[in-house]
Amino acid sequence: MKKGLTFLLALFLSFTTFAQTKTIEVWQVGMGNEAISLLQNIIEDDFTSKTGIRVRLRAFAWEDMQNRVLLAAASGDTPDIVSGAPDHMVEYGVRDAVIDLVEYFGEERVRAIESNLYPGTTHSLNFRGRVFGLVETCGVITGFYRDDILTELGLGTPKTWDDLYLTMPKLKAKGLDAGWMYGGVAQSPKWGAYLMIKQNDGGWVDGQNFKSLLLEPGSIEGFTRYCELYTKHKMPLEGEPFMMFKNGHWPILFNINVFHATLTQAAPEIRGKWSLGLIPGTKQSDGTVSHESFMGGATLAIFKNSQHKEEAFQYLEWYLSDKTQSRLTETIMTSLPGTMWVSGNTAATNAMNIPEKDRQALFNQLAASKTFSYFPGAMAIQREMDFAVMNVLQKNMTPFDALKNAAKITETELERKQREYKRYLDKMN
Repeated sequence: MKKGLTFLLALFLSFTTFAQTKTIEVWQVGMGNEAISLLQNIIEDDFTSKTGIRVRLRAFAWEDMQNRVLLAAASGDTPDIVSGAPDHMVEYGVRDAVIDLVEYFGEERVRAIESNLYPGTTHSLNFRGRVFGLVETCGVITGFYRDDILTELGLGTPKTWDDLYLTMPKLKAKGLDAGWMYGGVAQSPKWGAYLMIKQNDGGWVDGQNFKSLLLEPGSIEGFTRYCELYTKHKMPLEGEPFMMFKNGHWPILFNINVFHATLTQAAPEIRGKWSLGLIPGTKQSDGTVSHESFMGGATLAIFKNSQHKEEAFQYLEWYLSDKTQSRLTETIMTSLPGTMWVSGNTAATNAMNIPEKDRQALFNQLAASKTFSYFPGAMAIQREMDFAVMNVLQKNMTPFDALKNAAKITETELERKQREYKRYLDKMN
């Protein structure tokens, strides 16, 4: 009889414990199934075992991000945590779909997480005093250099764009060149133009005040210098970057940092002959050189419809910590060769399984860069920068006229967005 009562009591307690266990759902963008499995194991081993909070991960592709998240928000059938591009998270926040983390959890807890992240990543998720998300991973345009070829030719790594302008004729004289992939003419030229605008102390849009910055002196200077890479200095408009870098025809290449993993995995024959380095910079009035580059990535936010907001934030505190991100970085890059996991957590950089010189260069590039700032109507307006570049290269417009045209359309779009968003922004005042 006593054994039966003991069994029933134990069974009751186990059911009670199970009923009290809370499960949060996390939608994870751009993460493959293998990486999801590795992360799930770490969660169960370290987070769930200590907090009792279960985590259900769902993976989806970058190209599905907008439609899937918008449909979830519209239907009210949302996960607790969602990941996506920084400007999208702020857009959802302005529209009251994801929460202001400071309002719900206090500034001290939020800033404690932010203090472990690259400083340039946090501003893009702060809008009019609200914090709508936290950066998870980073991607940054940086330089790739064939050290063997540059050394053989007596050329150094270009520290500034002026250095590059002097180097390119010497490369061309040998039948070689410098090229640009992501951020170049063939793939999102807006981001190449944007980084040169930022290095010249210009800007794109003041998202707080709905104002175009394209006709600021620094914006004009940076955009002009970007276009002149192709019109004046004859940087190639096309070419297969991987093969051109591998065979040495482009010993200087600008590309997104994950190209490092591609080279490591697919071009072992040039291992030790190339390195990662800073994007060329622009000399400032104080004599320093700005190497600011375009930086994007994935960010995490909590949906307003979440029934487990506190548990979701506890997960973010754990997940974005030095310890967890370092462990995840090391696990993914060791277990999945050819994968490059670049955490937004600064300490996790040291856990990257890449040469020390490259690791330090990547850290320096991330530290010198800022994520793209939010402004309403960003997707429509971003296209105008691509059009502006093409107007210079294909229609022979001057850089100033192309930028002036883009600024006019940008202002029109911002005026329209200001009317559209008025009811949301009035609530934020």
